[in-house]
Amino acid sequence: MGFFSPLFFCLQWMVLAALLVFAAACRSVETAPAQDPRPQYAEILEAREYYSGATPRVVELDLSRSPGSPWIFRPRNDLPDWRFSIPIDWAADPFGDLNWQYHLHAWRPMDYWLHQYRTEGDAAILTAPLGIALDWHRFHVDDGRASDFQWYDHSTGIRACRLAFLLALILGDELKVGEDDLLRLLTLADLHAEKLMDPEFLHSGNHGLFQLVGLDALCSVVGWRDTCKGASSYARTEFARLVSSWFSDEGVNIENSPTYHGWVIDRIRSAGAAERFRQPEVEEILELADTVSPWLTYPDGRWIRVGDSHGDGPVLTGPVETECLPDGLGCWAVRDLTQSGYSIVRSPPDADAGEASVFFVSGAMPPTGHKHADDLGFVLMERGRDIFVDSGRYGYNYDDARSYVLSARAHNVPSLVGKRTDPYVIDPAESRLEPLIVEEGRFVIRGVVDRPGVFYHERELSYVPGVRLGIDDRVSNRTDLSWQSNLHLAPDLVPEIDGSGFVVDAGDLTVRGEFRGQGCHLSAARGETDPYQGWVSAGYLEMVPATVV
Repeated sequence: MGFFSPLFFCLQWMVLAALLVFAAACRSVETAPAQDPRPQYAEILEAREYYSGATPRVVELDLSRSPGSPWIFRPRNDLPDWRFSIPIDWAADPFGDLNWQYHLHAWRPMDYWLHQYRTEGDAAILTAPLGIALDWHRFHVDDGRASDFQWYDHSTGIRACRLAFLLALILGDELKVGEDDLLRLLTLADLHAEKLMDPEFLHSGNHGLFQLVGLDALCSVVGWRDTCKGASSYARTEFARLVSSWFSDEGVNIENSPTYHGWVIDRIRSAGAAERFRQPEVEEILELADTVSPWLTYPDGRWIRVGDSHGDGPVLTGPVETECLPDGLGCWAVRDLTQSGYSIVRSPPDADAGEASVFFVSGAMPPTGHKHADDLGFVLMERGRDIFVDSGRYGYNYDDARSYVLSARAHNVPSLVGKRTDPYVIDPAESRLEPLIVEEGRFVIRGVVDRPGVFYHERELSYVPGVRLGIDDRVSNRTDLSWQSNLHLAPDLVPEIDGSGFVVDAGDLTVRGEFRGQGCHLSAARGETDPYQGWVSAGYLEMVPATVV
């Protein structure tokens, strides 16, 4: 679609149906010089009287994966086994996978034995996890070597929880270690507490949760250490501040990802953070966020694939308020979260799942690590099946597929031909959604996105569930590049381009799309790689072809 003058040109779609009409980055930081951690062993024994004896719960170690096998590390099902033994190469990256390195430095190779201990309660099982912790010390402290993920924010917090767990058992005389090994573990405790007490190291997103829980767990065990002075107060204060910053006044997580909305709530509770810090204002936020979660899923429980989303969440149930359209067009569940970046129209919970409609619009979120260039984008389900879809998460390796899912061309929005339009390469967009309204017998959602030096985009979406979806775009191109307007169909739908529109056979539903703008031509792409176009995430680091018109 070529550059259009004067300032604005209009992209107008009307989608019709037969009988129905509806239109990681990781941080590499050198290990800080350790304080001399070698008091006399007798002094360490004497310090045991200061230990409260409250062993950090195993659940705080985030043992969410199956036990697997001893000395085999496989943090995700899509990865091969990695057989390891001590000594471990902590700089290893055998699969070129950032997420794998994160899990390694979160001490996930301990999981097999930690699961066993949780089941059997025999501390002798923990000899291997103890060896893994001591080997991390050997590599980074004794040998003075560096690894990219040694002080990655998220893994540092989880590692601190695991270190706290081991030290609690040692100080409680359940797990036996020699003098030198205890001193090495206390060295690690000092290094981790000092790092986690650094305000500049605290991640402003959900990773900060694990940092603060790890700090509090660790210093609840070794609170007599100088590095833990003020840790409890710091963790409590920062936790309340972060949680209030993670959710809008409407109870929506601001990371532009339904999955992470649910994930953050779950992790706050499963990590024991709400119980640990016991702050009523935090619980109020979580209770409100709980009411939002089921609105962010399809009737079958899948999280809506907006931003870095995948997996399943809670299903919308119970009575909800509905908005009725005139002329017998039905009553629909509506949740206006436009101040937070979402607007939702869907079938009521008691509707037949095979006949369900879901229209979900996103935008107006601040740029975060999980946001894509999907401002004013949408997904659509009709008669219980996906029609227009979003690209989803894919994964966190910085390759062509990741670049694609972040970009505007992977979403149901306009994009520029030949220019990456994603949150990592362009300035943050100022965008907003206006409150959802009923106008002339239809639901109407309007919004604006302003990308400095790139484009200005106004969009009006008018929707009658099961009948019509209208998409009216006004775009001002601030470049000399061509425009492309994108509509992404579900992977099992293949359109037939028909003059100024397209037709899709969706079983008992025929979808007709008609383009009513001027100066453009229609084409379709599916599974292309030069450039990337026409793909949808099917799993972690897994994509499947899907047609985009």
